[in-house]
Amino acid sequence: MSSRSWLGRGGVVVIVLACGAWLGTRVDAQAPAGAPGAGDVELDPIKCWWRTDKDAVHIGEQFTLVLTCGVVETSRIKILPDLSQLEPTVVQLTPFEVLGGTRHKDIQAPPWRYFQYEYTLRLLGDTFFGQDIDIPLIKVTYKVESVSSGGTQGRDQTYALPALPMRIMSLVPKRATDIKDASPRTFADIEARLFRATGELVAAAIFFGFAVVLVGLALVRIVGHYGQRAAAVARPLPLGTVLGGCLRGIGRLKSDVAREGWTPELAGRALTVFRIAGAVALGRPVAQTLVDIDVPGREGQLVLRKGILRPRRALVSAPTRANATARPLANANGKGPGPRTQAMLEDIRASLHVFNAVRYSRNGHVDTTALDAALDNGATAIRRLRFAKRWPVRTAGALAKSAAGLGGMVWSR
Repeated sequence: MSSRSWLGRGGVVVIVLACGAWLGTRVDAQAPAGAPGAGDVELDPIKCWWRTDKDAVHIGEQFTLVLTCGVVETSRIKILPDLSQLEPTVVQLTPFEVLGGTRHKDIQAPPWRYFQYEYTLRLLGDTFFGQDIDIPLIKVTYKVESVSSGGTQGRDQTYALPALPMRIMSLVPKRATDIKDASPRTFADIEARLFRATGELVAAAIFFGFAVVLVGLALVRIVGHYGQRAAAVARPLPLGTVLGGCLRGIGRLKSDVAREGWTPELAGRALTVFRIAGAVALGRPVAQTLVDIDVPGREGQLVLRKGILRPRRALVSAPTRANATARPLANANGKGPGPRTQAMLEDIRASLHVFNAVRYSRNGHVDTTALDAALDNGATAIRRLRFAKRWPVRTAGALAKSAAGLGGMVWSR
């Protein structure tokens, strides 16, 4: 029986020594201000320290004493302190009187767990004036529990918390080595801030939900209003979009010519494109008819797609003839189009002549070389026209004309 007892005690000693050696290799992280460092873990798996809100008090004056302790808790070992002796109703701090106290919520900062007690003290007596009175030494009993060994606990050990001097009717105690003011914040302040942060986060989530609902309602109204306006008034396609559709039509036409060769029907499609481009160059209106997406276009009409949410078709056409483009070119009174526009009109007029002759010819003769050249020259003219119809170029041209007109007025004076 005696041998088994000694074997049990020897096993506990081995576990405690192994736990102490393992603790010496760990580094504490994110400990509160004043917490023990990593070097302390090798010697003491528990560390405690005092802190008061005042360094000197009057007789009968109440002050706050905060006790903070850190114990090691890992997946392998756990320090179990006896906290019953630290309760405000039990702890003895003679000659100081404990009026009350509370324990705050623990904080986990692996490998440490911190707990904190806050006491309210006062000192009564007429023999303490002008003296340094110690808050007495406190002993904390604890055990080392090996989690990896099935919860085996070692023998009771004691940690002694040193005494803390308090000056009665003086600024600081005589034996004080550091008069730096400590932070007045406690675990209760941390809990209050955490509660406030949680409340503000919940409120922000609620407000964000309301904002999402309002944005959704606004989008629904915008889409509905857009649908009503689209049903009431059909906006024509911009000139840049129309010219872009002409260029895409030329691209499809080239693919069909490369596959089938030139025919009167393909020449008619080219004639439709250049009639529309000629009307845009002359500044004349272009006929646009909005139809459903499945309605086919007729001869002389260019089919363009319009809309994204409600796709439809725009049937674009223009009754432009070659002689209509020749009149602005012959206008020499100075009010006609500029040199660039005249060059584009000349190319479009030439293409109209070529394709008009093929489309309405009776002999059926097709000069493929002339048609290819007319198609390429007309496509180049449409690209230049599309660039000239963009708003930055139009704005620059209008400003240049205004400046020229003002200059002429100044010189005439």
